[in-house]
Formats: sequence, C-alpha cells, structure tokens
Amino acid sequence: MLSIDNISFSYGENPVLENFSLSVGDGERICLFGKSGCGKTTLLRIILGLEKAQQGSVTAGRDIKYSAVFQEDRLLPFKTVLQNITLIGADEQTALSHLAAMGIRDCADKYPSELSGGMRRRAAIARALTAEYDCLVLDEPFSGLDSENIRKAAAHISECLSGRTLILVTHAKEEAQLLGCKIIPVEKNAYDTEKPL
Repeated sequence: MLSIDNISFSYGENPVLENFSLSVGDGERICLFGKSGCGKTTLLRIILGLEKAQQGSVTAGRDIKYSAVFQEDRLLPFKTVLQNITLIGADEQTALSHLAAMGIRDCADKYPSELSGGMRRRAAIARALTAEYDCLVLDEPFSGLDSENIRKAAAHISECLSGRTLILVTHAKEEAQLLGCKIIPVEKNAYDTEKPL
C-alpha cells in the first residue's frame, strides 16, 4: 500500500529523520513509537503530503484516501459538534452513531468551547471515523482521556477500521496494544521539538 524509502528530514541544522524506511501493507496496523522529538509527527506530515521529504520518497501502490486525528482537535469553533462532523460529508444519523459510541451523543448540539478537552478529543476521533478513507492516521489520539474512555474509543476505532490501514503515533504501548498495532521504533535523533501535525 505504502512504501517509505530512505526518508531524511531536518529543521535547519537539526535532523529528525535519517534514512528511515518502512513498508505498510493494506489493512496493516502499525504504531510509530519513540520519544518526543524523534521524528514521528514529521513522518506523519510527510506521509499526508503536508511536508516534503528532503531526501527519499513516499510511494503508494494506488491513490490512498487518508483521514486523520491531529495533535490538536481542530474543531471549527463556530460550528456545533454535529456540524463539525457533517461538514465533511457524513449524514446526521452516521455522525450521531459515532458520537454515541464515543460517549458524547448529548454533546452533538454544543460548541467546542462548551466541551472539556477529553470531549473535544472524542469529537475529533468521531469526525475522522466518518470520513471516507483507506488509511486512518492518528497522532496521540487519546490525549486527555481517562483509561475507561481510551478503551471505549480504541474499541470503536478498531471496529470501524474493517480491514483498513492504521498508522498510530503514541507514547503509550498500551494504546498500541488496544488497537492491535505492530510497534515500529523511530530512532531518537538530534532535534527535540517536532512541528505539530
């Protein structure tokens, strides 16, 4: 599905990725794992086409549709939770079913500013799951969630994948295990601050 060949990337004189290679097959679930600053988010940005590798290439066997949960929730503040989700093409019933599965069905008509951080996080996950995608990209998706809500969210994500590909970034191996991901270590390089996805 996706081939990453000898990717290198630096911020100025500070390298975050050096000759990194990875193949991701259709339906595979992987977790890019490593300490902060090792290049995980930068690699996701390159995969999504938000950043261009300075060396190496990313190729796909076919056109891939991505859906993503970023480190920031990126909910439109002037839209309700339901409007944020239907804005990307989901019908109301589908959007509400995802919100219910994430335990925030009663927040559908609220604005992001009225929600806690954990609720906004779950709304962002629900939005990503309603999109059309071949590959789901999750960058620290469970930030701000307690263990019970992490388990519920992971179970819903896993059910929704239905054989599609998952690329996860997390600092918690337990979260990768909940989603059935293979751990892919991303080596620590010289730079300690990653650009947000």
